[in-house]
Amino acid sequence: MPNPTTPQTALPPVAYNIAQAAQVLGIGERTLRYLIRAGQIRVARVGRRVLVPHSAIVEFLERGGVEQVLYGHVAVRKARVEALA
Repeated sequence: MPNPTTPQTALPPVAYNIAQAAQVLGIGERTLRYLIRAGQIRVARVGRRVLVPHSAIVEFLERGGVEQVLYGHVAVRKARVEALA
């Protein structure tokens, strides 16, 4: 049985909220939200909370991310259409 007075090694989070995920990626929250809407990063919804799984961040980075984030509703719709094609 572990001794409660000895420090335990902290496990990395399984999922991050939007602010934490943006900080991990080194981008702004607004940019992260656009990437989520464009289908570039997977999320899990728990009630009204939006959580970004650690594995989704790893997948996004392994794909090479995106070269440019297009802002605006038209750009998001364009990204979705391209993703579905």
